[in-house]
Amino acid sequence: MRGIPSPATAAGIGTGVILLAAALGFGRVDLAVAGALLVVAAASAMSARRGVGARLRVERDPVRRDGDGRTVEVPARIDMTVPEAEALVLTTTAPGRRTRRTVVAGPIAEVPVRVRTVHSGDQDLLTVDALAVGRDGAWTLGLGPGQTVRARIDPHARALRDLPLPRVPSGLTGAHDAPRPGDGGEFRDIHPFAPGDRLQRIDWKATARLGRRPGDLYVRRTLATSDIDVALVLDDGDDLTGVLGDWVRGDPGAGVPTSMDVAREAAWSLATAYLDRADQVSFQVLSRLSSAVPRGSGARHRERLRSAIAVVTAQQRMVRSRTPIVPASALVVLLSTFLDDEPVRLAGLWRAGGHRVVAVDVLPQLRTERLRREETAASRIVLGARADRLADVRAMGADVLVWDAEPGARAAALRAMTRQRRRG
Repeated sequence: MRGIPSPATAAGIGTGVILLAAALGFGRVDLAVAGALLVVAAASAMSARRGVGARLRVERDPVRRDGDGRTVEVPARIDMTVPEAEALVLTTTAPGRRTRRTVVAGPIAEVPVRVRTVHSGDQDLLTVDALAVGRDGAWTLGLGPGQTVRARIDPHARALRDLPLPRVPSGLTGAHDAPRPGDGGEFRDIHPFAPGDRLQRIDWKATARLGRRPGDLYVRRTLATSDIDVALVLDDGDDLTGVLGDWVRGDPGAGVPTSMDVAREAAWSLATAYLDRADQVSFQVLSRLSSAVPRGSGARHRERLRSAIAVVTAQQRMVRSRTPIVPASALVVLLSTFLDDEPVRLAGLWRAGGHRVVAVDVLPQLRTERLRREETAASRIVLGARADRLADVRAMGADVLVWDAEPGARAAALRAMTRQRRRG
C-alpha cells in the first residue's frame, strides 16, 4: 500500500527547477540553494516508504435501545494508524443520511460514532472510508476498500398481558384453562364423589350442605390446564412505509419504520408472549415455506424463532403450490398488510378448517401530507380495496388486530379477543 503524490509534490519540483534555471541565468547562488532544497525535499517525499504499518479497524459495541424500544442506537469505534501521516480524514456514511467527514491531526485517530436506526433485521449501518495526508500535503494514502459495519438488529418484543386463544386448547398441560375437569385450573363445579377422585378434594362444607343421606360426599372440581398450538404466518410480499407518497419511490433507509419492521416486531412479541406461557409456537413465511420453523417450545426453540424472524425480508410474491400447513386446532396468526387478495383467501381456508384466525394488520400508521391530486386519488382506491379485504376477514369470523397503534388500543383489542374466547 503506497501513497499517491499530491499536486504539491509536483509543484515543489517544478518550482525548484525554475529556481535553478533562474540561478544559472542570473548567477544567483541563493536561488540555486533554494531550488536545490525544493527538489531534494520533493524527491525525498516521493521516495519515502508510505503505508508501512497502516491500519484501519472498525469495532461495533453492543446495541442499545431507546425508551420506546423501536429506535436502536449502535455505538462503534474507528481506530486508524498511519505512520508518517500528518492528518487523517475519516468519511462515514449511514444509509439515508448525509456523509460526515472528520479530520484528525497526527498519525493516530480514534473516533467514536453512533448510528441510530428504526429498522430491524440484517442491515448495513455505516460505511467507513479513510484517507491519510503526508507532511506538508506531499502525498495522500487511501486505506481502501471502505469498511462496512453490518449488524443484525433483533426486533423489539413488547410486553403483552392478554393473548387470544383457540376455542379449545388441545394440549395436556400448560398455563391455560381447558374445558375438561382436572388439576391446576380455575374452579369448575361441585360434584358427587366418584371413583378416582382424591380424598383431598372433598369439600366438607358442600357435603354438609348438600348431603341427603349418610355416606354422601361432594368434591370440588377444577378445570384442567392445557397448552395451545400457535401458528405464526408472515406475509413477506410488501415492505412499505406509512408515508403514502413513498410507496412508489419508497426508501427503506428513511428514518421511519416499514411494514416489515412492524411485522417482525409483532411476530416476535407474540412468539415471546406465547413461549413464556409454555405454548407450542411455529413460524412460516409465505414466500419461503421451506424455511419454516416447526412447532416447539423452550429456550432453544426461542432462539430459533428469534433468528428466523429477524432475517425475514420482503420477497417478490411467487406462485405457491400449497397452503401453509398448521397443526390441528391451532390458533393461526396471519401478519400482513392486506394489500392483495392472497391473505384473505388463506384466512378463509383456515376458518373453514375450524381454526381461530387472528389477522394482524402490520401497515404502519399512514401519513398523507404533501400528496399530489393524482396520488391522493390512487391512495383512496388502494386503501378502499384494503378496507374491503379487512371487512371480508371480519365477516369470516376472524379477529383483526391493528399492531402499529397506540399501546392502550392494542392492549384493549387483545383483551377483547381474550374475553370473547372465554365467553365462547
